[in-house]
Amino acid sequence: MLEGIPWSVIGGLTPSALLSIVVLLILTGKIVPKSTYDAMVQSKEHWRDTAEKRQETNHTLARAVDKQQIASDTIIKTMHALQEANHRDGGTP
Repeated sequence: MLEGIPWSVIGGLTPSALLSIVVLLILTGKIVPKSTYDAMVQSKEHWRDTAEKRQETNHTLARAVDKQQIASDTIIKTMHALQEANHRDGGTP
């Protein structure tokens, strides 16, 4: 990584030129202050935790829907069987 830096050129720069380069890198976003980096990491962790909680909630809801689907299927089958039995016994359809 450091092999690509032209040290001979950097050694010939004045302190004010080096400071200007650093300021330019900060303004263009190439160098990020530590406080900004820490805030970004904290925000990333917050959103990751939120996503994990939402994923758990979605999984729980999916299991509940599956259980309700089984109960609904059973009720539908029971109702059809009752209607067929009523129809066979001469009741009204």
